[in-house]
Amino acid sequence: MKKSTYIDNGVVLSKAAIKAGEEVEIKYFGLLKNAGARELKVHLGYNEAWEDAETLDMAFAEDCFSARIQLKKAGTLHCAFVDPAGNWDNNSGANYSFKVSATRAKKAAEDKKATEKKKSTRAKKEDGASAKTKAGKSTRKSRAEKAFDEAAVSAADGVKKTRARKASKKEEN
Repeated sequence: MKKSTYIDNGVVLSKAAIKAGEEVEIKYFGLLKNAGARELKVHLGYNEAWEDAETLDMAFAEDCFSARIQLKKAGTLHCAFVDPAGNWDNNSGANYSFKVSATRAKKAAEDKKATEKKKSTRAKKEDGASAKTKAGKSTRKSRAEKAFDEAAVSAADGVKKTRARKASKKEEN
């Protein structure tokens, strides 16, 4: 069994490198056991806020207490131990803390999600640029139509003026 840190304090995990989703065994042969405790519980939680906190009974066998822990999430697993009299071993207030890595599948899913988000953001930007281009073209087309209409009106006015001049010349004659 690989040992994790805190062996001098009497706290050992069954694996040195632990990952979310795994089950590990925690063994305790520290201060409370040495003071004569016959029952013990481990209190554990994740990260600074002690998320998903729970308290598990520990079994006594082979001169130590042990419990199996299902690792719920990546981050930092904090542990402290308590006996029925309310005496705590929390590593002098520092707690017993272990780094819990994300599983490979979870990392792959997170990477895939991040990639999809980047693609989505890029697509939205491209769609926005495309919409601006389309709006610009429709505005230009509208301006061209206006210019054509103005030229047509001007030409029609010119024809009217020419006809009016011709009509006035005929009247003079």
